[in-house]
Order: sequence, then C-alpha cells, then structure tokens
Amino acid sequence: MDTPLAPEVLRRKKFVILCCGVVMYFLTSMSKVLIPAQIIGDLKALGLSEHDIAATGAAYFYAYAASQLLAGIFADRFGGVRILLIGGTMFAAGVLGFPLHDHLGVMLFCRVLTGFGAGTVFLGVAKLVNDLYPVKFSLVLSAILVLGYFGPTVGTTPMTLLIKAAGWKLAMLLPGALVAAALALVVSRMSGTVKPVVTGQTLQPLFAVMRNKAMWFLCLGTSVIFGAYYAVSSYFGKASLESVCQLAPAQAATVIMVLTMAVAVNNMGVNGVLKLCGSRRKLTALTGGMLMVAGAVLGWAAFRMAAPPWYMVGAAYLLLALPAGFFPLFCTIGKELCPPEFVALAVALVNFWCFVAIAVFQSVIGGILAAGAGYSGVLLFILIMAAIGVLLQCFYPETRQKQG
Repeated sequence: MDTPLAPEVLRRKKFVILCCGVVMYFLTSMSKVLIPAQIIGDLKALGLSEHDIAATGAAYFYAYAASQLLAGIFADRFGGVRILLIGGTMFAAGVLGFPLHDHLGVMLFCRVLTGFGAGTVFLGVAKLVNDLYPVKFSLVLSAILVLGYFGPTVGTTPMTLLIKAAGWKLAMLLPGALVAAALALVVSRMSGTVKPVVTGQTLQPLFAVMRNKAMWFLCLGTSVIFGAYYAVSSYFGKASLESVCQLAPAQAATVIMVLTMAVAVNNMGVNGVLKLCGSRRKLTALTGGMLMVAGAVLGWAAFRMAAPPWYMVGAAYLLLALPAGFFPLFCTIGKELCPPEFVALAVALVNFWCFVAIAVFQSVIGGILAAGAGYSGVLLFILIMAAIGVLLQCFYPETRQKQG
C-alpha cells in the first residue's frame, strides 16, 4: 500500500496525472475518425472488402459502448488513476498493434482494444476531475469535452497530410506512441495516488435506471444522431466526397474537418438554441432531430443526381453533424429524467446507447455499400432512422421546469 501523502502533494500529483489524462483523451477522440476514414484506400489495397472495412470502424464503437457500461459501473470502486492506467494501456496496445498486422481478425481485435481503452480513459479523466474539482466538476469537464471534440479535427486534414508524407502505418502508430509516453509520465507520478479498491457495489442502480421508460425513449431517440454523424466523419463522408464529388483527398478531409469543428463549437452553441426554444429542453432536442432529417433529405437528393456538387453534399453533412453538438443537452435531460442518486449512471447510459448506434450504423452502411446501393441508399437509411428518432423523442416529458 502506498504511503499516505500530504493533501497538497497528493493534489499536485493528481493534477499532473489529470493533464496526462486530458492528452490521452484528446488522442482517443482523434482516433474515432482515423480508421477507416483516412485509410480506406490503403485497407482496400490489403484486400479488405467494404464490409471488412466497415467492421474495423464498428468494432471500435461497439467496444467503446461496452466500456461505458462496464467500466462505468466499476469506476467508483477502482478510482481515477487506476482506471486511467487500464484504459491508456489498452488504447496504446490497440493503436500500436493495428498497423503492424495485415490479418483481419488481429486488426479487429486491436480495434476492440482501442475502443474499450478509449472509453475507459474518458471515465478515468472524469473521476480525476471529480477528485480535484468536485464543486466545479461540470465546468471543468465541459471544457475538457470541448477540447476532446477538436481531436477529430486533427484527425482529418493534418493526419491526411501526415499519411501522405510518412505512409499510413507510421501515421497510425503516432497516437499510440504519444499515449504510451503519457502513460510513462503517469506511472512516474502515481506513487501514493492509487486508492484501495472499494467493495460492495452492485448492478442494482443499472437495473433501476433501465426500468425508466422515458430514458429508453431519450437514449434510442437521440442515439441515431450520433450514428449518422460518426458514419459521416469516420467512415463514408470523406470517401463519398472523393469518389462522387471528385474532391482531392486533402480537400475532402478539409470538409470533414469543418464538420468536426462545427460540432465542437456547437457544444456551447446549443445554449443559444435552448434560449430560442424558451428553455424547453425537449423542444431543443427535437430541433436537433429535425436538422438531421433535413440533412438526410438533402443528401439523398444530392446523391440521386448524376454529379452532385461538393457544396451540396457538404451542406447535407453539416446538417447531419450539427445535432451531435447537442450532447450536453441530452445528458442534462437524462439527468433530469432520473432520481438524483443515479445521475452519473444516467449520463453513462446516454453515452452507451450513442456508441451502440454508431457501431450499428457503420455495420449497416457497410452492408448497404457492399450490396451496391450506393450513397443514395446510405442517406435513405439515415433518413428513415432520423424519422424514427424524432418520433421516439416525442414520448419523454419536457424537463424545462426541473432543476438542472
């Protein structure tokens, strides 16, 4: 057992570890859009089919979703430092292993490690923020989330240029190497910061929240927004702009980069939309769903044309992307639909279903493209799911009058 540290020494050590965790979180956020989006051509050159390539993306998101449910249940027992170490180690191993193997099974396993590690890193950061800033938890975590949302921005145009200069395998190793370096710094500072494992936690809170019908409508209704956004940003968006709109890889990556920046900014801009809706949280969430419907309609119409202009497709993708910036709002609604003692678990469940949807969308879209239905078929699928999502959101209550 570590020797107890003076409070000020412990705080300084945990602050350094938190800074390392923020760096890791930024890199894990960037990893969401790297594979397969930036290297689809390289993966095809290895002999992978459209379905195989989609599976490399879906595996990551299924694992990320599982991490929110499983690691979320045990995070309080293990503590932030231990959770961060576990997540960072898994992420680094997955990222470093992926480009070093050409066998699909090994590549999928590495993506599972990467996804589970990425989700666990986020939970470790959240726990450390709560340890250091319990009063300002929401403010500090929100700032870290905004920083994390710029990770996918770096994962687009800058990584495309790096891939062109250094090759895809070397470029894909970089995030893992940087996380490994951050982990080494954490290990050097962790003495005295790792708390004993707490016993006695059960699954009862999870079952209690899952019996809440309103939470099901919220989680399933909003999850399709993230399924569509990540499908565009991390799978078919860049490829469609290159193959159909005839943009160069760097130009297509720039369009996707703009989308990710818009989503990052919209994490704060959603407050303006909320004011315009008279602080009606449900109405604001429905506005996001309708933006997704509009984007799907525009995109479907564009890909029905013989040669859709890139700006028309880009506008459709922007409409699909903007509602993903409403994530803080969806978490607030989830918090207000559940008893106060289940707040953290409610937020974890919102995140869990979002990543389940992301994985499902990538799997289904891969099947649509493999079947030869083209991008118009993809946008038709997104349109149907968007309409279902809006319908589901109609069935949970307005929470404007509750305290957030």
